[in-house]
Amino acid sequence: MTGITVKIGTATVNMTGIEFMTYANRYFEAAEYLRGHSSEDWFDPIPYHLLCQSLELHLKSYIWLIDRLPRDKYRSKYGHDIAKLWRHSKDRNISKYCADTPLRNDVINLVNPFYKSRKFGYLDLSMSWQGIPLLRKNKQVLPTIRRLCKQLRNSLKQPILRAS
Repeated sequence: MTGITVKIGTATVNMTGIEFMTYANRYFEAAEYLRGHSSEDWFDPIPYHLLCQSLELHLKSYIWLIDRLPRDKYRSKYGHDIAKLWRHSKDRNISKYCADTPLRNDVINLVNPFYKSRKFGYLDLSMSWQGIPLLRKNKQVLPTIRRLCKQLRNSLKQPILRAS
């Protein structure tokens, strides 16, 4: 028997709109599950995180549909900046798939600093003084992001599937 050596290199995963959309839908489903299982007695950051993550991935799936960027470009160009993703999606005419409203703009700009710096996903004491009171005061945040994610989920499905 000869000594055969096989060298394995690193794998490259190319994300398409389907992958972004699939994960966006899973995060949305998790947020919907928690909707019926969360207490109003305390601030639960997890639904905020899940809905913002869903929105991020829906917007990335839309930008993929238009620009077909490779995966690494999404990370370097956008990261977790949903305000930037929303702006760039609007520049690319996402209004064909969802309404661009002042409320949506305000809500995305409100949650973006917290989501972008991952304050919903980890215990962050600064949220106790700054973020939590602000988000509790703005009761429209979760319903607005939920409606936007649901609208994108329904309207982008067929275009993404056809393009992939």
